[in-house]
Amino acid sequence: MDNVNSINIVSNSYYHSSTDKSVFDCKKDSKFLEYRKNWKDYPEKFIASSYPIHLDIETSAVCNLKCPFCASSSNTWGSEKRGLMDLNLFKKIIDEGSDNGLCSIKLSQRGDPLLQPKLAEMIKYAKDKGIMDVYFNTNATLLEKEKIEALLSSGLDRISISFEGYTKEVYEKYRRGACYEKTLANIKLLKEIRDAESKLFPQIRVQTVLLDELKPTYSEYVTFWKGIADEVAYIDARSEMPGTIHSGKTALWACPFLWQRMTVLWDGKIIPCMMFGNKDLEKFSLGNALKDSISDAWNSLEMNAYRQFHKSGKSHHISFCDNCPHRSLEIDKMLKK
Repeated sequence: MDNVNSINIVSNSYYHSSTDKSVFDCKKDSKFLEYRKNWKDYPEKFIASSYPIHLDIETSAVCNLKCPFCASSSNTWGSEKRGLMDLNLFKKIIDEGSDNGLCSIKLSQRGDPLLQPKLAEMIKYAKDKGIMDVYFNTNATLLEKEKIEALLSSGLDRISISFEGYTKEVYEKYRRGACYEKTLANIKLLKEIRDAESKLFPQIRVQTVLLDELKPTYSEYVTFWKGIADEVAYIDARSEMPGTIHSGKTALWACPFLWQRMTVLWDGKIIPCMMFGNKDLEKFSLGNALKDSISDAWNSLEMNAYRQFHKSGKSHHISFCDNCPHRSLEIDKMLKK
């Protein structure tokens, strides 16, 4: 018997904005507002529309940094074989999504999309196909003038820049392989060029993983970034390091992702969600976008079974959910209340 009325399910519970303005405030048309309303309502009402609201498309599975808190750096998130998504595969994904009312795409997953040479072309293709909300997460180390100008011309809606702290010492401690002065200059240049061209987009969000060391100075972090970014935020820190045990926790909790989004990896594998910190992503693949329909995967018996487990408070019965650091974090937060 379902425990639907007592299930805890909240969209974006790991994300916390710290400014009055968000990157969504510039769009007020009814279609966009409906998309954002559905983003919240569908999970809370356990509504699975005929097609995902959103796709996480891994345009690059490789990264140029080795951040110590990142599952990608420790090779605990999927196989060690990594690459860049082919442009034709990307177009096939967007064509299907456009035909089925896809609202949003994020062009990042385990890697940094600025390593994808076709990134601006991909963004423009998606925008030309009517995708309302196109964005990506980046460490911004490669966000130099030529790439900024290409992104501004592409129609990119928003960009989320990961930056730990606001001092050189803290930043370079966690963003290993990055240079504080160069990355900061890149971010400032993005805003400078955008504003000089009198453009609203891309909206710029600067965010940090709120590691324990950063909590005492977070208010200073917000003050530092307010004049540079349109929005400042933090993300709850998940424990994704090798050997961390997440399994065995039970709670009347359900993950909103199963009613919002799916992920397509760089080589076309379709997986049910972002599957944070799970090593064997291939084991739970629902097909490959090179030859299979994302719609079929979204409406498959497997996906519907996953949703039913979550609706019933039995997400721990799914092995990749039981081992998920995101689920573990959210249950710990819930139990502390």
